[in-house]
Amino acid sequence: MLLRLRAWPTDAAALLPLLLLLLALPAVFIFGEGRSYLMRGYDSSSASSLTQAANLSPQHNFLLFHRQLLGIDGRLTYEPYNRYPIGGYALIRLVILPFDNSLMAQIYAARLLMLAFFAAAVILAYQSLCRLVENRWVAVGATLLAFSACPFLYYNAIIGEVMFHLFGIMLTFHGMVVFVHEGRFRQLLVKTGVALMLGWHVYALLLVFILLGLGQELLRRPSPAAITDSGPAARLKQLAGIFLRSRYFH
Repeated sequence: MLLRLRAWPTDAAALLPLLLLLLALPAVFIFGEGRSYLMRGYDSSSASSLTQAANLSPQHNFLLFHRQLLGIDGRLTYEPYNRYPIGGYALIRLVILPFDNSLMAQIYAARLLMLAFFAAAVILAYQSLCRLVENRWVAVGATLLAFSACPFLYYNAIIGEVMFHLFGIMLTFHGMVVFVHEGRFRQLLVKTGVALMLGWHVYALLLVFILLGLGQELLRRPSPAAITDSGPAARLKQLAGIFLRSRYFH
């Protein structure tokens, strides 16, 4: 499971911050800047993403065509879109599939999907902060403060990659927090894999995490029993072995 059941509070007092967060999310959806986009319909970013998702079909060889070019000989060619992974567009295609005959229904369905990923990112951030600060009220306050920022309120209903990237980053960050606290590497690997199916931005988070973790392993002084050989070359070999056997490689 992406979120372990035991990480969720069971007593009423501990549930209050989570209930406050869940009650605040609809207010963000209703009063945020994204509301105007839900009411207004198309914008250029949403039009492009929705068109690319609609082209994800066997008829177009599952390619995300986003540009049509007219050659000097009068022939039409199509340029596939390859900036981001296919995962997010596949999800958009899935939710708009039942509404092929209604463009407005496709827009609403896709934007509700964006709001769902925004809400999931908020919950993941809250759960991560609960583990880090060990205070649910501080965690819910920091989460609400961060996710009520203007860019989030502006982009949370626009069809595109932003909410997929945000969810992927929060999912990987939650995996990192659980890994540091409990040493669970497989769940970090699974969450990272899911995030990479939605966007490449998580690589920046992974690079910092790995560099910091490996740096900590290098700076950690091994016990005298861990190094038995004498001489610079032998000690370097021993240190390299300790480094490669660290949990960041398993």
